[in-house]
Amino acid sequence: MTRLKLAATAALSSLALLTGCATPLAGKTPDEATRKVMLQNWQNASYNFDAQIGFDKLVFTDRDSKLAQPDIADTIDQVGRTVRVNVSGAVDAPNGRVEAIPELRFERRNLLASIKVPLQFHAQDMSLLVDPSAVDLFLPSLRKQSGKFIRAKLPAEMASQIPLKAMYQAMPKIIDDAYAQADKQAFSFQPLDAYAGEIGAHYKLRMELSRQQEQKLTLQMLDGLAKVAREQAKQPDDKSGAEAMIRLVQSLVKLDPVSGDKSRTVSDIYASRGGDLLALRQKVHVEAPEFSGDAYVNVRYSHYGKPQFVYQLSENDIVDFDKLDMPDWLKDTDKLLPGEHAEAPAAEPQAQAAQPQAKPKKKRKARRAQ
Repeated sequence: MTRLKLAATAALSSLALLTGCATPLAGKTPDEATRKVMLQNWQNASYNFDAQIGFDKLVFTDRDSKLAQPDIADTIDQVGRTVRVNVSGAVDAPNGRVEAIPELRFERRNLLASIKVPLQFHAQDMSLLVDPSAVDLFLPSLRKQSGKFIRAKLPAEMASQIPLKAMYQAMPKIIDDAYAQADKQAFSFQPLDAYAGEIGAHYKLRMELSRQQEQKLTLQMLDGLAKVAREQAKQPDDKSGAEAMIRLVQSLVKLDPVSGDKSRTVSDIYASRGGDLLALRQKVHVEAPEFSGDAYVNVRYSHYGKPQFVYQLSENDIVDFDKLDMPDWLKDTDKLLPGEHAEAPAAEPQAQAAQPQAKPKKKRKARRAQ
């Protein structure tokens, strides 16, 4: 019986080892593993996330600028290190709902200032919901709706021109094609570190891209989305549709003023045994003629398949933007519209018509004088 138990234990151990090796990332090259993790993260887009964004260094290098003077430059660097953006949220792509709670923090030893603006996006009706309590001091009409989210919707005609579902379904192939074109030397496996142990990661991948490589990757993804938008467009020649908006973003990416071969982004990707993205930690070095800086972006993912939303909103918790009572200072802005000035030129013909009547009077006086 003892031998039978030992044999069974050995068989189960062997099976466990074989099963452990048969993971989605087993036997893949670093670039293939990275693509797999990114695709799986998109396909299973149902999770919570927590992100921190900030600067480790920010220096203005233009000697002709006052910002490069030692005292001012040191203050800018200190402010850059002190300001941080935290973003927590939840993604539930299958149900078309995204929540993001960005918080801008300014923190020093004896000083703390922050502002938080909770947001939700609902894909079903293309609406954005905002908690306005951070700014309602300046808008009394918002205080009347205390505790409620303000909802703004895209006009139905405009929303119908954005094939959101088709673009979402096309994204896996777009992502895979874009990463497949990247230099394979930019990807590598890294030894597991203390942070990997903290979050339970079984893989650590690194992706190191120059600014030009990153730009090329982004432009290729945008081009893929633009093609989907064009294929889905009811009026292919319509310049106000989704494709036009994507092309505009493309042009902004191309016009990015940041330049320099030394600008690089190093991304450490932490994945589970099953290929789920557990964390993304980025170091971004930016070097331009005017300034240089070192930034960081750290994102942690959790609750895969069961995202937890902070705000569970019903219609009673929402008020539509177009139903708000606007303050007088906003109502007065309609006087700036062109139609309001149309009455002024109308008085000119009357003035011109009055001039001929005035001339005969002068002539009569002249005749009397003669």
